Amino acid sequence: MAGRLLLELVIFSLPFLVFGLFLLATQSAEEAGKRKWPIQLLFLIGIGLATAAWFVMIALEPRDRGTCIEPERVENGVVIPARTYPCEHNPADVGVPRPRETAPADDPA
Repeated sequence: MAGRLLLELVIFSLPFLVFGLFLLATQSAEEAGKRKWPIQLLFLIGIGLATAAWFVMIALEPRDRGTCIEPERVENGVVIPARTYPCEHNPADVGVPRPRETAPADDPA
């Protein structure tokens, strides 16, 4: 938990650190009489950092291939918590929603 929190704090602070680096670079460039960093380079750095953070978050997400997750729901005013259960994976059923299980009708006819 602490590692996840620290990672999110680092990811949150990255744009501020890059902006501080930008300010230092432009200030030193102006003092030296050179051109400022191009904004396109900073944009590419930002896109690269965001993409890397996205992949890191995906890699750190806990998961187990043998379990499925049923999200929490509300039935008759009662919150039923989420649960995990073992599931079978059939490659032919990928992307096909499971049919909802319905209670049998009271009408015998």
